[in-house]
Amino acid sequence: MPEATPADPTKEKSKFSPFAGCSIFIIAGLLAVGMISFTFWIGTRIEKTIEGFTQENPKPIEQIDLNGKENQQVTLKSKLVEFRHKIETEKAGKISLTPEEINLAIATFTILKPQRGNLHVTAITEEGIRAQISNPINSKMSNIISKDKRFRHLNGTIFIRPELVENAVFPRITTIQADGGGSVPDEFRQQISKTLLAPFKDDQEIGPLFTRISSVEINDGAIILTTNPEQKNTETLPTTDTQPVFERFMKGFAIVAILFLAIIATIIILSRRKAAQSQTTKH
Repeated sequence: MPEATPADPTKEKSKFSPFAGCSIFIIAGLLAVGMISFTFWIGTRIEKTIEGFTQENPKPIEQIDLNGKENQQVTLKSKLVEFRHKIETEKAGKISLTPEEINLAIATFTILKPQRGNLHVTAITEEGIRAQISNPINSKMSNIISKDKRFRHLNGTIFIRPELVENAVFPRITTIQADGGGSVPDEFRQQISKTLLAPFKDDQEIGPLFTRISSVEINDGAIILTTNPEQKNTETLPTTDTQPVFERFMKGFAIVAILFLAIIATIIILSRRKAAQSQTTKH
């Protein structure tokens, strides 16, 4: 009777365990569930924070009726054109703007159209500019992928301190009194500050002129802007990101997801390579 050939322990060790491959997908699945749960948790926290100081519907914001305001519009445009000419010719000059003129500018100029129905200046005092605001805020993660976006609204009173940053007027919001109650996080306050005059800085024609302001001050219920080519301002803008919260979060999530997929892909490649080496050893 022929003797049984003893099993080669080297070959036994070289066999690729099916459980090893399954365990990879089990771990991948657990990591995926963890990431989805974390995303849901963070999204829920952000939504609750926004709901704490916003309201479901916008509040009516006073808008200037342009009927019968033709003379005021001509006067305002003349003041702005003269000030622009001073900047372009690099001559010293100044312009003062009252609350009424700021509101008229919002109603008149296309570049300020985004603020119509969202912002109305009520007074300019030593504390700064007081204005009524109804600012839409993206409050749902579903808005990122949905075409039918739904927003909540920050309704309330804001106090703005105009400052000169990089030779441009920067409307720093110092206080927000939300009608819905609740405290507005600094992140949202700074984000709104940087977007108020963004159309000016982003405009190819006005932007370069907008960054050649020498000083800004409040005096006698008006904002006074001065241009003087001999004066330079070296302050820098705050570094706070102006992207919506959910967009920043999703970018971070995408980075984590890519790293996660890279790790899983590496594990699978190494496992398959080990299995291929095991098959080669057998032969």
